[in-house]
Amino acid sequence: MKLCDITMAYNAKSGGIKTYIDEKRRFLREHTEHEHLLIIPGSRDRVRRSGRTTTITIRSPLLPRQEEYRIFVSTAKIRQVLMREQPDIIELGSYYTEPWAAFAYRRRRREAGLQCTLGAYFHTDVAEAYVAAPLRSVAQNWHEENSEALATSIDKIADIAAAGAEKYMRYVFSHCDVALAASPTQAERLQEYGVEHTEIVPMGVDLKLFNPRRRSAEVRAANGAGPGDTVLIFAGRLCNEKRVPTLVEAFRKLPPELNAQFWILGDGPLREEVEAAAAHSPSIKLLAYLGERVRFAETLAAADIYVTAGPFETFALSVIEAQASGLPVVGVNAGALRERAPPGLGFLGAVDDSDALAANIVRAAAERSAIGIRARRHVEEHFAWPRAFKKLLRCYGLELEAGRKPPHAAPHQDLALAVE
Repeated sequence: MKLCDITMAYNAKSGGIKTYIDEKRRFLREHTEHEHLLIIPGSRDRVRRSGRTTTITIRSPLLPRQEEYRIFVSTAKIRQVLMREQPDIIELGSYYTEPWAAFAYRRRRREAGLQCTLGAYFHTDVAEAYVAAPLRSVAQNWHEENSEALATSIDKIADIAAAGAEKYMRYVFSHCDVALAASPTQAERLQEYGVEHTEIVPMGVDLKLFNPRRRSAEVRAANGAGPGDTVLIFAGRLCNEKRVPTLVEAFRKLPPELNAQFWILGDGPLREEVEAAAAHSPSIKLLAYLGERVRFAETLAAADIYVTAGPFETFALSVIEAQASGLPVVGVNAGALRERAPPGLGFLGAVDDSDALAANIVRAAAERSAIGIRARRHVEEHFAWPRAFKKLLRCYGLELEAGRKPPHAAPHQDLALAVE
């Protein structure tokens, strides 16, 4: 059987979705005989095959103000790839032009008497994170600097735009065969969109890779931290959705006796702003993006507290990687963080409240060792990639059993990938 992922969120510097797909491919190679196809946007058309895995890149433009993230613009090209490669199961990781190509392909397969199962994974709360939140940020700035009436109008526009995005997402997810979410909270969010019958498939963590045993005084020293320093760490996109400025503001409010350092790993549209903050404070270190997973795991284990302030996390994969590394978590009481950091594993405060964030960092520092031990045990008991992918395959397998199972190798149609 051939499984396929289509997403615009897979590139050299992307985070959780890339990890999820890489781990899925590893599981399929090591535990099944299935094939895997990945379709992503890129700088040029390209086909790369390695054993039972194939990656097809479709030439696509960069998103505005992005150095790595691109967006599919050609539904036809995605459809041509699907018709050529003939996957049996397709999973959507982004939801713009991609669904329409997948819907058309599924229809063609079924007209030919072949089964095709289409799933959508709720990786991102599009309506809130990418539609409403930016508009509300503009409204807040207008309220502070100009007109309260105009700010109120923009806020109402944000509500209308979010409702439109929810309606669109409801259509996409409802027209898939399987709707997937990483947590009960996100399943409830999809239900607010109007999507019923969501399957919960948690993500996982590589427990050997992310491990407290990787803690190293050498790694700390290489990044300027001594034995008595308290190292905070954040890994993710440097963008407004992640509330990176709030993290920096909270760090500046920490008491001097904490001897705190803040390591920031990532890239994104706020990189220059973070670089400016680091230039004014030697205790803020903007580290290079670590695409090499072992180096990232070593850096994570060398820190003391994981901090995050983004309210729109649908799973927060970096949080369980930090917990597997023995770190307590300080975050905000929103999104998936409520599930990732329950009482005893960290501290959560109000969204956009840098004072609460700073106070919770101080609390976490005082209990760092005990919380870190509990966090590692919690991840060992509840999160492992094999468990996640066995559940995922069961979800798709049940759907396939409702109809005729596809043959081991579906016939390929004589359609070539268009190359421009």
